[in-house]
Amino acid sequence: MRNLFAMARRIIHQIVRDKRTLALLIIAPLLILTLVWYIFGAKASEPNLAIIHYKSSDLVSAFKSVDYERMSPLQARQALADKKIDAYVDLKTPVKVHLEGSDPSRNGLAMSKIQKSMQAVQQINVKKMKTELTGAIQTQQKAIQAQQQTLRQMTEVMQRYAPSALATIMQNAPKGEKPQAATAPEKVKLDVTYLHGNDDLNTFDSFGPAMVGIFVFLFIFMIGGVSFLRERTTGTLDRLMASPIKNYQIIWGYMIGFGLFVIVQSFILTCYIVYVLNIYDIGHLLDVLIVVFILSFSALSLSILLSTFASNELQMFQFIPLVIVPQVFLSGLFPIDTLPGWVRALGNLMPIHYSTEALRNIMIRGTGFSGWWFDGLILVLFSIVFIAINILVIRASRPVVD
Repeated sequence: MRNLFAMARRIIHQIVRDKRTLALLIIAPLLILTLVWYIFGAKASEPNLAIIHYKSSDLVSAFKSVDYERMSPLQARQALADKKIDAYVDLKTPVKVHLEGSDPSRNGLAMSKIQKSMQAVQQINVKKMKTELTGAIQTQQKAIQAQQQTLRQMTEVMQRYAPSALATIMQNAPKGEKPQAATAPEKVKLDVTYLHGNDDLNTFDSFGPAMVGIFVFLFIFMIGGVSFLRERTTGTLDRLMASPIKNYQIIWGYMIGFGLFVIVQSFILTCYIVYVLNIYDIGHLLDVLIVVFILSFSALSLSILLSTFASNELQMFQFIPLVIVPQVFLSGLFPIDTLPGWVRALGNLMPIHYSTEALRNIMIRGTGFSGWWFDGLILVLFSIVFIAINILVIRASRPVVD
């Protein structure tokens, strides 16, 4: 045990003296995470829209000048080509929409805004139809009144000259029924409830749990792998293997030494995203920290393992596209339900997949230990397997002393 803790102290002193490594380990994730928070947490920008042929149109009131520029057809086409506007609406009947089209997100924003205006267009059309119907009804009412006046005059004549015939006609005439008043349909009001989250949940709140796992794993993987590689390239590891220190003590010494900084980084990063960036979190901070700690040691043990297959720092960084990027895409940050089965199965072999699910259960769904124990257990198994392989690799590369 003395050799193990001596190794751990040496690693700790080495990292403390390396200010650049400390900054990369603690400050860099906070800066990048803040940038991501600004990007995904920002409100969507308003689309730039215009209308043409508006002077002769009755629909222009539905397209407010605050939201739509008034342009001539030539100006609108040129502005669309120069990407100064995202779309323009031709108010000639039928109404046509012309989109710039190169950015799907801008297309969606433009169409959403135009659809709201088209709802106002429908209201204008309804009012116009109502006005026309009212005019037709009034014309009919005048005609009916004229007919009634004629009937009254005929009735007066018949009362004067043929009262018996009038009595017979009135007796055989069908009795009219009083028409029922039409009732306006009631407006439907939706009572919306959320099982998890609320209507204030934004994109960053949804991505946040995955981002915590991704940043923790990425930076610990880089720092741990490069640091262990430096131990090999400088000959320090060779001298350790030539000493009486045991194989497991070498690996656990590195794990404890780096683990202290792993815990500090995980604690700072988690507190920063919860309390400074104010991400949506209804779970307990302790549960979040435990999952992040377990993931951190999985990243550290994997980085030590892969560093044994690299000859220099460049080769170590070449593992990042192979190890980190697939985990980002299959972590749950993006929908994977429609992917082929073998791709989803591949995601189940990646630590960040389990950390994302565990952190979402805690932070968004508010579950306690029952919601993350299985994912946490899988992460622990990842760490155990990586550490066991590391010990075997050290044993295989250790010189045999006769």
